[in-house]
Amino acid sequence: MDNEKLLDVKNLTISFHTYVGEVAAVRNVDFYLKKSEVLAIVGESGSGKSVSTQAILGLTPIPPGEIKSGKILFKHEDLLKFDEKEMSKICGSQISMIFQDPMTSLNPTMKVGNQIREVLHQHSDISRRESRERAIELMTLVRIPEPEMRIDQYPHELSGGMRQRVMITIAMANRPDILIADEPTTALDVTIQSQIFRLLKELRTKFDTAIILITHDFGVVAGIADRIVVMYAGKVMEEDETDQIYYEPRHPYTVGLLKAVPSLADNEEEKLRTIDGTPPFLLKIPSGCPFADRCEYAMRICKEKEPQYFQSKDSSRVFCWLYHDQADGQLQRFKDREGRLR
Repeated sequence: MDNEKLLDVKNLTISFHTYVGEVAAVRNVDFYLKKSEVLAIVGESGSGKSVSTQAILGLTPIPPGEIKSGKILFKHEDLLKFDEKEMSKICGSQISMIFQDPMTSLNPTMKVGNQIREVLHQHSDISRRESRERAIELMTLVRIPEPEMRIDQYPHELSGGMRQRVMITIAMANRPDILIADEPTTALDVTIQSQIFRLLKELRTKFDTAIILITHDFGVVAGIADRIVVMYAGKVMEEDETDQIYYEPRHPYTVGLLKAVPSLADNEEEKLRTIDGTPPFLLKIPSGCPFADRCEYAMRICKEKEPQYFQSKDSSRVFCWLYHDQADGQLQRFKDREGRLR
């Protein structure tokens, strides 16, 4: 039901005007987020994941960017109609974001404690002493060791994992309703990645915060996401609950992404699996399905006409001609072959 939706993105279309032409980065994208839910948006680089979510915080650079259509409803109010002052009240307080690289997101000339306290002062009437105590409390919460010492250090004095924890501290300082995590474990080793995701799960439970997790790696979302949106070439290709996506993926692109995740069961001499081909150049939008040239199940209509969404329930849809009534034979071939491979 609509009243359950904390965030509802509808028909979002974003282009970038470059010296070689208009790049259609996001095309008619819809997704929603419920209170305390974790939604993972998964896809290759350039699929439109980050561009879609940056628009929620008003971070689309205009120009060269242009939001051509759509609505971003947060608590039933359209954020695209908010001015800069109105957005500044929401950003960092009700909606926060963790960016990919903490070294470029944190100010190298400011102590990390001051950067945390700055966010607290921006959105609440709090004394300097109280903000320091609150910053130490938050750093303890995200398990930064010796927070009383770390609060007076600069970003370069911290490890990559601790810098990312500082970013999480800043994002969670005002207990937002929504946390957007854009590739939050980029360049971290697998042990630290696991710790960061465990921390996000704990914060979600403690503060009842909804999370949008942006990633290209299916391997990291199984243990944290409730639902998954798969994006490709600026379009949503599939949306479903996490278990359904993992055990019964419906789109050939989703299947390809899942196959590309390394497994302990793989033969050590076997090559890592990839999806052949490259994404389309979005200066010239394909007339049919954007994945058609890379899809071994593509039919003639796939290259001639854009698919419609085939929906089985509110949280499940797929952007693929295989699910048309007249494609039963090809759909069965897809299910039989991929079922054997799984």
